[in-house]
Amino acid sequence: MPVVFYRTSGGAEPVLAWLRRLPAEDRRAIGTDLATVQFGWPIGMPLCRPLGDGLWEVRSPLPSSRIARLLFFVHRRRIGVVHGFIKKNSENAGGGFGPGAAADEGYAGVSAKNPHWGTTLDAFLAEEGIREAANAEAVTRVVAWQLVREMERQGITKAELAQRMHTSRAQVDRILKAKGNVTVESLQRAAALVGRELRLELV
Repeated sequence: MPVVFYRTSGGAEPVLAWLRRLPAEDRRAIGTDLATVQFGWPIGMPLCRPLGDGLWEVRSPLPSSRIARLLFFVHRRRIGVVHGFIKKNSENAGGGFGPGAAADEGYAGVSAKNPHWGTTLDAFLAEEGIREAANAEAVTRVVAWQLVREMERQGITKAELAQRMHTSRAQVDRILKAKGNVTVESLQRAAALVGRELRLELV
């Protein structure tokens, strides 16, 4: 399901403009998190949480030791990003937020009357030169998240999966959190050991 940035009736894309002003490492982190939503939707915590009235929030921990929050809705099989801001630090938890970009015409007008779809996430990632890398990491994260859900469904612990894989608990943690150089082979092996199959195909 494609992620698309909100565009005002005047042609501005305030969330995308805000995103472009961030440091390159922060842009990459946010782009990869949005790509994870794009590939894995519906996907829940810790990446996404519902805010009510059809709005959802993505939380992106940034290399600059801040947390970016982006608000989105789902409409007509698209994910529309309508707001972005940065929480500077824990001391500002009561409301001290960094610069943001709101969809000034309102969520109700976007979803029900005139969607105002703007630039796609894929176009932004291509502009940044990170489309392939971000999408590859996003797919790995989604598969890892699905593995966690399947383990929970079957009541399989991390220790038990480590035993089945003949590896350490620490390595299983890395696989399930998609941290480091997690290979497709590792994901395929873990999937097989919980009775599932990982399929990759060209589209």
